[in-house]
Formats: sequence, structure tokens, C-alpha cells
Amino acid sequence: MTADPLAGDPAAVTKLSRALADRQDDLRTGATTVARAADDAADWEGASKDRFSATVGTIAPAAQRIIGRLDAAIDVLGTYADEVQRIQDEAERIRASQLTTAMDSAITALSLSAAKLAVSAKDATDADARQARRLQSDADDLAATASRLDAEWDALVRRRATADRAASAGLSATDVLGVAPSYSGTLGRMSDADFLAAVAAMPPEVLAAQDPSVADRLAGMPLETVQAWWDGLGGRGSAGEHSAAQDALITALPAVIGNLNGVPYWARDQANRLSAQRAYAQASGALRDAQDKYGKAVGRAAQAAAQRELISAQERYDQLKNFSAGARTQLDLVDQVPRQMITFHDGAPPLGAFSVGDLDTADGVSFLVPGMGSSLADTTQYMRAGANVLATQQQVGADTAIVSWIGYEAPPNAASTGNLGVLGETYADRGASKLASDLVAFRAVRPDAQLNVIAHSYGSTTTALTLARNPDLGVHSFVTLGSAGIPSSVPDAAATHADHMYAAQAAEKGDIAYIGRKYSFPHRLDPADGFDGVTRIDTTGTHRVNIHGLTAGQGSGDRGYLDIGTPTLSDVAEVTQP
Repeated sequence: MTADPLAGDPAAVTKLSRALADRQDDLRTGATTVARAADDAADWEGASKDRFSATVGTIAPAAQRIIGRLDAAIDVLGTYADEVQRIQDEAERIRASQLTTAMDSAITALSLSAAKLAVSAKDATDADARQARRLQSDADDLAATASRLDAEWDALVRRRATADRAASAGLSATDVLGVAPSYSGTLGRMSDADFLAAVAAMPPEVLAAQDPSVADRLAGMPLETVQAWWDGLGGRGSAGEHSAAQDALITALPAVIGNLNGVPYWARDQANRLSAQRAYAQASGALRDAQDKYGKAVGRAAQAAAQRELISAQERYDQLKNFSAGARTQLDLVDQVPRQMITFHDGAPPLGAFSVGDLDTADGVSFLVPGMGSSLADTTQYMRAGANVLATQQQVGADTAIVSWIGYEAPPNAASTGNLGVLGETYADRGASKLASDLVAFRAVRPDAQLNVIAHSYGSTTTALTLARNPDLGVHSFVTLGSAGIPSSVPDAAATHADHMYAAQAAEKGDIAYIGRKYSFPHRLDPADGFDGVTRIDTTGTHRVNIHGLTAGQGSGDRGYLDIGTPTLSDVAEVTQP
């Protein structure tokens, strides 16, 4: 803003005010639609209703608060536009008067000079003297008028400055922002305890509007601090009992809460689904744009660039589509159990993890870690493989859950891309820290649950490093399936710190992982051959495993490690069962 009385465009301010009024109408319409949806969901049952109700319950109050703040902003802008218009009208009058006075003063000054010359001449008359006196009087009057106009202009400058300050203060007030600016500014200087209390007290729309540093600080809190804070906000949610503060945080900061170690998995699930839905919608739009751009590209270079963009957009779309489909894909289970999206990181590539079974209550939980070429585009495939383990355990009444953990960037498929990252440990080294973070988080939230890791192919390389570097995870069983090799820095089963280690290695064409072991650098060990402390899992017999994958396509006649009927599946289910 400026103190120049003529600066600015009141019409533009009025246009902005009207646009805000239109947004109010949109909010009212949206709130009405949500209220109808809530009524339609009244007959729902189960976790989906709890998740929906918790999210919807924050929307109508938030919409009303925003509408109220828009009202306050509209009042401030309307008052400001009217005052600026009046000031500008007055400023134009003063400027016109100043211009006229200046011109009259110049003419009068010239005439006065001529009159004074005439008076000083030898033949001067009384008329000449009277003319000079009259012109001097006019000049004095014009000088007084100019002084008065200057004073009026200065007063108008002060009036404009006052209007600017009032508008700035009004738009920065609590009625508009929803939180006092001084309060918002002190968040970064608060202690952890005061910061967490302040954040928990904020409405969701205020939380969402905060500086990113607020989310960054929350994400960087110690796990134990986060856990105690979250538990202090209300019920942990195992029975659908959520506090208003928890629901507000989930709605406003889904990307933070969804991956915040120390928060129970029911809350992370709700938050991550919101984040994944938004990411999927954005990916859909980006794919349409890329398709349109490719269709309009002219020239070889432009077409090549547009094609690369299209391929990238399609790949991202496929990954997010399949990951989101994990919530509804058909699984062959004895008893249907909750599904929880326990992590989601919208990066390049996007990463995440989906649980079949309730991680907040299951007696035993197994993390399934995939290998080379895996991405979120394979989510439902891994969930079906994991469901075979779960269904086998359900047959004997076990209460378990299995996590399809696609939380690291796996090395690309060497055969299709020519990328030989699978022969090194770089991907495993980076992935190990991510896996450790999620396993540590689980152990903190569920200290008494049995924890297992089932690792396939290069996933066993990643997992071995994870377990060796984190001796306090309390892993019960570490199972490798078709291992691409255990790093030589993990020389035996004892070095993994797991209570038990098992290895299954298919024969014949099923053991393509030998390439990763034989040509790896640095050299990696075969956990199924001479690896001290490992129990070998049988892959032979009538329904022997004869491919490298976890599951085979229907009707193919092949069997993967976790296909129904294989000895491997029954053994894996048994050793990971509480």
C-alpha cells in the first residue's frame, strides 16, 4: 500500500471483494453437498464410515469459519475501496485546483511585473498604480490559495495513509486470518510442549494456512514426543473414537500426519488416503495435459520431448492409480480385515505402504519388502501375495496383518532398462534407512506385537542391512524369498539380530536371483547356501516353486513363492505366525 492519494484502483479492490463473495457461495454449496453426503452415509458401518465421518465432521464447521472470515475481509475491502475512491475524487479536485492556481499565478506574476515597470516609468499614471496594487492583491490571494491547497493535499496524504493502515490491520486481524498474527509468529519460538499444544488447538483451515516450517517442525519431533502428544489428544481410535483435535490435524496436515512416526495407524491411514487421493487427481490432470501436448507437438525435437513427458506422466499415473486401488482390490481372505495406508510419500517416484490387517491391534505383523523393479504400480500384486499368507494364518485363527512395503526406490529391472543398480548396494543402502524408520515407528507404537520381515529378491539385500544396523527392532522372523544376496557385511543370521532367519530359493528357472548374487559388487552371500544360522524353507514337491516371482499369473501353470498350495507359503505363514 502507498500514501499517494491517487494510487491504486478501487474498482479492482471491489472486484476482489466480489470474487471473495463468490467463494463464499461456493463454500456454502460445498458445505451443503457434504452435509447431504453425511446424511447418505448414516447407514454405513465399519471403519469406512468412521473415516468418512471423521473427515466430514471437520468440513462444515471449517466452512462456516472461513465464510465468517471472508465476511470480515469483504467488509474491510469494501470500506477501503469506498474510502480510496473518495480520497481519489478529492485528490483530483485538489490537483485540478492546484494546476489552475499555478497557471493563474504565473499569468498574474507576469502581469504584475509589467505593471511595476509601468509604475516606475516617467509617464506613469494613477491608473497604472491602481493596476499594480490590484495585481499584487491577486498574487497574494493566489499564494494563499496555493498554500491552502498544499495543506489540503498533505491532509489527504495522511488520510490515505490512515486508510492503508486500517485496511492492512483489518486484513491481518484474527477475524480474517483466524489466528492472531503475533501468535502465529511466535510458534517457531515456542518450546516443543507449547508448540504442540498450540498446533492442536488450531482449526484445520488455520493449520493448513500456516507457514511450512510448522509442518516441518512437527515432522521433525522425536517419536516419543509425538506419541505422547497424540495420545493426549483423545482416544487412539481402535474403536473409532477420535477427538476433534485429531480429526482437525488429519484434515489440515495429511502429508505430515500420514507419515508421522508415533501416530497410530488408524490416523495415518486417514491422512494418507487424503494425500493419495489428491496426488492421484493431480496425476490424472498432468496425464491429460501431457497427452494434449503430445498431440499438438510439431517437429521431431518437440515430439520427442513431449513423448518423454507423456511417458513420465503415464508412469506416475499408473503408480498412483494402483496404489489407491489397494483400498478396494479383491483379496482372497477367510475373514475380511481393515486395510490401512500406513505411509505415502508423494515424490519421484511416489512411495508408500499398504497394510492388510489392523496394525493397531494385530498380534503379529509382517512387512513384505519387494525387490528389483518394484514400484507403487505393483501395490495390488503384492497385497494379493501377502493376503495368501494372511489367509493361511486366518485358517488357524491367528490375528495378523501384512504390510506391502514399497517404501524405497528399488533398482530398475536390469533386463528391460540396462540399469545394473541391482548388482550394487546403493539402492539397498538408501532403502535400509527408510525401512528402519518404519520398523522403528511400528515397534514404538506396538512394543508387544510380533514383528516379522518377509523379503523378496533385492528386498532381502535391503532388509539385511536394515536389521544389521538396528539391533533393537525385536524382529521375530526374517524370511528371504529368492534372495539377490545378503551383503558380506552381514556374515551370518546372528548379524541380523532377528530371533530366526529363514531362506527359500527356487531351483531351475526360478532362481534368476543367482545373477544378483554371482555378479554383485561388493560380493553378496546366498542365505540358502552355507549361511550360518539360517533355516532352509522347502520349495520343492508336487506344487514346487518354479519362478522367481511371489505369485504366478492364473492359468500359467507356474507357481511363485507365495502362491496357494506351495510348501513355501505354508512354511512362511507358519514361521511368521504369533
